[in-house]
Amino acid sequence: MKLKILAEGSTKEERSVKHWGLSILIGDDMLFDTFGKPDYVLEQLKRSGIDPDKIKHIAISHDDWDHITGLWKILERNNGATVYICPNFSPDVKEGIKKYGARFVEVDKPTGIKDGIYASGELRGGSRGGIALPEQYLAVKTPKGVVVITGCAHPGIVEIVRHAKKNFGPEVRLLIGGFHLKDNPEDVNAGIVASIKKLGVRQVIPLHCTGSAAQELFAGEYGRDCIVMKEGQTVEI
Repeated sequence: MKLKILAEGSTKEERSVKHWGLSILIGDDMLFDTFGKPDYVLEQLKRSGIDPDKIKHIAISHDDWDHITGLWKILERNNGATVYICPNFSPDVKEGIKKYGARFVEVDKPTGIKDGIYASGELRGGSRGGIALPEQYLAVKTPKGVVVITGCAHPGIVEIVRHAKKNFGPEVRLLIGGFHLKDNPEDVNAGIVASIKKLGVRQVIPLHCTGSAAQELFAGEYGRDCIVMKEGQTVEI
């Protein structure tokens, strides 16, 4: 199975032009998050030779604009996809999915989606308006261990890894996605990187809101097992 970084924004310059967020293509019929530019994921699917009508599953990590904005353009084109969300997403999100005639599943506990791919169920962390954000991640079971895919990791990337080890398997072979470390002091991030290494995560692909300083810390700790990926690139899992 392949993971392709369809869309990714991680710099201040990218954020200033709304090229911000994350979207990952899993195999050829599943999306994790849909980026912050309305049409961009559709364009990227077409560039990749993927018919948007063939997307069957869309998992949304959390309902911040930079992870969900592209969903509406996808459902406008293809409302046959099932959307996997957290139970405490905004009512506006649920009504929006209904408006397009698509089916959604509220994932409140670890739930299989397809082919060894699982949604974690709702976790809580970070804050929006003083309220903790609901967020989920994906876990992919492979013969070599679990692959954990995160959107922004507001519940805490260390907590997510612990949750994955408890619920999907003790060996986490790859951690990929946004780790939300960009605003942390260096010493805090150094402790987080060390904790992830101690938990046995073998490889990392830090993207999006991880931040360049934290990416450098991962590179220092992991060496070649910290994989640098850019938009449009693919990794086999």
